[in-house]
Amino acid sequence: MSKAFDIVINEEYMNKKKIFVAHCLNLGIVSQGKTVEEAMENIKDAIKLYLEENPKEILKSEGLLPPMATRLFL
Repeated sequence: MSKAFDIVINEEYMNKKKIFVAHCLNLGIVSQGKTVEEAMENIKDAIKLYLEENPKEILKSEGLLPPMATRLFL
């Protein structure tokens, strides 16, 4: 069974070093990496591990509207 998950990657700084933080919007899972590619691989692994422990979570996100994105200036 194949399922799509919505991922957002932000560039952030931790201890003055750039990192990339990947957020799975559907499941509330977060992972990180030194590159975008590493962050994507890490979030994939985190999602797989999470779903192994919580298989019913995949059904909760079905039928929800897709995420909306915007930039807010204050």
